[in-house]
Amino acid sequence: MKLTDEDLRLLEFPTHEKYLQSLVTTQDLRYLGHKHNGLRLYQTGYRSLTESAFQSRRNEITDFLYATQDPNVYFSRNLRTTDPLLSELATRERPNRLGLLSTIIYIRYLRKNAEISGYIDYEQALLRVNKDKENSLNWKAIFQGKQVLYPTKYDLSYYNSRTDRVFNRNSKNYIVLCDPVRGIIFRNTYDRKDIYPDPIGGFFGTNTTRLEIDSDVHEQVVLYDHVVRKNY
Repeated sequence: MKLTDEDLRLLEFPTHEKYLQSLVTTQDLRYLGHKHNGLRLYQTGYRSLTESAFQSRRNEITDFLYATQDPNVYFSRNLRTTDPLLSELATRERPNRLGLLSTIIYIRYLRKNAEISGYIDYEQALLRVNKDKENSLNWKAIFQGKQVLYPTKYDLSYYNSRTDRVFNRNSKNYIVLCDPVRGIIFRNTYDRKDIYPDPIGGFFGTNTTRLEIDSDVHEQVVLYDHVVRKNY
C-alpha cells in the first residue's frame, strides 16, 4: 500500500465536516456566494469523499501506519476467513511474536509456470513489513486473502524450478544446516534444538510437531511448530 500526500492530508481532519470545510476555496465563495453552499455541494460527493468513504479511507490509513510503526501489531486481528492456512497462521501469530512458539512454514506454490518452494521463519517474516520494497511483506493483504504467501530468497530456504536457483539463509531464530542423511535441518538459535522437516524420518525434533494443511491455493503447506525453551 502506497500513501499519497492526499492520503496523509486526511489525517489532519478529525471529522468529515472539518475535511469538507478545507475544500471550500475563495473561488468557490465567488461563484456560490456563501460557504454553506460550498459545503452542501461537497457533501454530495462532488470532488470530495462522502462521509462513509472518508471514514473508511481514514481508518485504512491509520491502520496501515500503525501496522508499519508498531512491530507488535497483530495483522490477523478480526480475521474472517475460511482458508485453513490463514486460520492456522492467525492462531500462531501471537505466540510467535511472544517467542513462546517458533513456526517454520513449508510451502510449494505454482507461479507463472514455475514451482516455488521453501521454508519461511514465520516470526521473522512478520517483521518484514515495509522495511524496504523488495524484502517487505504486506501481511494485512495476505490475511485478507488479497495476496498469496510464498517463499522468497530472503527466507530460510527458497527454490525456483524455472531458474533452478536455490537460496539458503539463516534467520534470527534459525541456522540452516545440511545433513547428508537427513537433508536440511534448522537449528534454533535460542535452545539449540534441531528441527528435522524430513517427513519420512517421523521425528521432527524435540518439542516440535508437524501439521500438513490442505490448501486450494498452494500445492503443499506444512507447519512445523517448535516450543522454544529459552535459556536466560
